[in-house]
Amino acid sequence: MQVNGERLIKHLKQIGSIGAHPDGGHCRFSWTPAYKQACVELTELMESIGMKVHMDAVGNLYGRMEGSDPSLKPILTGSHLDTKPYGGLYDGNTGIQAGLEALFAMHDAGFKPRRSIDLVCFINEEASEFLGGCFGSRAITGQIDSGYFKRCVDRHTGQTMYDAMKEFGMGCDPDHYETCILKPDQYYCFIETHIEQGRHLLDDNKSISILDGIAGIKEFYITIKGERAHAGGMAMSDRHDAMAAAVNIAAEVERLAINGGVASRGTCAYITSFPAEISIISDTATVAVDFREIDGDIFESLERDLIAYTEEQCKKRGLTYSVKMDLNARPAICNKTLKEIMQGYADARNIPNEPMVSYPAHDAHHLSRLYPMAMIFLRSSNGGVSHCPEEYTLDEDEINGAQVLLDTLEKLSMEDIAL
Repeated sequence: MQVNGERLIKHLKQIGSIGAHPDGGHCRFSWTPAYKQACVELTELMESIGMKVHMDAVGNLYGRMEGSDPSLKPILTGSHLDTKPYGGLYDGNTGIQAGLEALFAMHDAGFKPRRSIDLVCFINEEASEFLGGCFGSRAITGQIDSGYFKRCVDRHTGQTMYDAMKEFGMGCDPDHYETCILKPDQYYCFIETHIEQGRHLLDDNKSISILDGIAGIKEFYITIKGERAHAGGMAMSDRHDAMAAAVNIAAEVERLAINGGVASRGTCAYITSFPAEISIISDTATVAVDFREIDGDIFESLERDLIAYTEEQCKKRGLTYSVKMDLNARPAICNKTLKEIMQGYADARNIPNEPMVSYPAHDAHHLSRLYPMAMIFLRSSNGGVSHCPEEYTLDEDEINGAQVLLDTLEKLSMEDIAL
């Protein structure tokens, strides 16, 4: 079977252009009128080829191509439908359209899979208004508590997520959140297609990547407590300067990453201090830390070594500290068998490809908690930029990724392969 490239790009632009902003880019935020329009149009496209469509309690949209053997676990594929403010056409939308086109191609060919195939559109992956990324995939993997919906508010309007869901309709019902949680035996596997959002494939002149895995992410805050004093009156030897320790800790984040794994990432996004006055020694400072690493042992050592260094700094300066962990997602390794299948199809079709690791997070990271997982990355052109109006992926690469996904879904839907 072959994908229809012209149709793929047509649907990509049709859905992707919803929420277009006059100043450029797209603002298609979760639970908004623009988002609803995208859901309605996508539902119409899925129903046009006989798929059964429903929205779960939190807003994830599912469409199913029924298989002939209901005893077999279905396959799940898809990505997210929301955007960053003034985001591009391709982020998230690419994975949805690749899955949709694969199902359209099957329908064109009169193909009937043994396993059902579900296309999912995850909600609020970007968390542009309601903070907390990959919300839809975290919700269905049981990582959200029922009180979250009333605690989480729109950062601009103050509206609760609960009220936004109720107003949105289409099946959203946070009072029955538990109905959306997936069971570990509910699906056979999950495959996500996504643009790279960097320039690795661009620089290596490769069309796609069959990913090795998704790096683990630790995001946490180190708060240091010292003693406030006059910047002129207090001698250097008598100070308990929280800001001085914070600056050293921030530099250590970079040093640990550079000397960690082959491609470890370490970022100090910002430091806050109090009282933040030029002639006053700070008594409080907070360092925001982001570590990313694919190797599990190095992943843990980055945090451990930074905390050890923090203890040294605080002991030397007479300070205390506390740590607040905001995100601790271990590395997600792609399923070996799925990788081999996809690699075989890419090579057979002479599609230039190479393996790589994703350092940005994706919904697939969370689905890997329950199911064998794999990802296809597509080359990001135009310098590899993303989350901006200039984001761009060649039609050729969109078609190549969708074709490998189609080939893979066809095989997995018909054969009993141990994953």
